[in-house]
Amino acid sequence: MKLRNALVMLIVLSAFAPLVASAQAPLGQATQPGERALAPTASDGGRAELLPARPVAPDADPVMRLVTDTMVDGLVISVTIDGATVTLDSAVLARVPRRQTRADRAVEGDQVRATASIGNQVVATTVVPDNVLNASEGAGLVRTVKRQISLALAADQPVETVTIDAPATNARATLDVRRAYTRACEADRSSKWCRR
Repeated sequence: MKLRNALVMLIVLSAFAPLVASAQAPLGQATQPGERALAPTASDGGRAELLPARPVAPDADPVMRLVTDTMVDGLVISVTIDGATVTLDSAVLARVPRRQTRADRAVEGDQVRATASIGNQVVATTVVPDNVLNASEGAGLVRTVKRQISLALAADQPVETVTIDAPATNARATLDVRRAYTRACEADRSSKWCRR
């Protein structure tokens, strides 16, 4: 029994020996070949410096390239559909994911269609799932009459109205979204988002 306890203690000590040795070694020096040296920290007397900002060209920045390739100017809209009534909750000018703005994407089940227009000209259309059916514990599938839907429309010019169609509850409305561009125009009157 004593021999077994001594072997266990020897194994435990041999496992911790490199840690103890590296803690006693000066920073920046390895204690054994193939071992990584501990990096000095600020509390060891090092100092931290803030480097001056260096601009990165948009075409050299991988994040900016990804954003440019996958995002487009658009409008994010949130509406509440209550039976056959549609109410605009918010409309915000934003960069939106290109794939979320497509009207031809496959949406299973019920859907809501949004059509953006300038005057009588349609400039964008998209579809999103209509969460009119929900699973309820103990009750199974239940039909939800009142629900909130958010969607993104691609639009590179100021949109005047958005028509919402939700066939699941025969809801249809044309909403005025011109106020979405107010903040951009107040900041810069020459912005492309301002009506001329």
